[in-house]
Amino acid sequence: MCRECCFDELDDGTWRMQVERCELTDCPLYQYRPVSRSKSNDKAHSEPVQPHFEIISNDQGVWV
Repeated sequence: MCRECCFDELDDGTWRMQVERCELTDCPLYQYRPVSRSKSNDKAHSEPVQPHFEIISNDQGVWV
């Protein structure tokens, strides 16, 4: 839908770039238009993954 609405092949950028620049905020699809992850406010707030294992050795000093 957005592509048909605002894409202009003579304008700069791909159709996704042009749709991302869309300013029709009262459009019912505005909040669902494709946007770059770097510009999205919906980034997940997560912490880096930490290792959750222990290194075990046997009696001969060999790691298993």
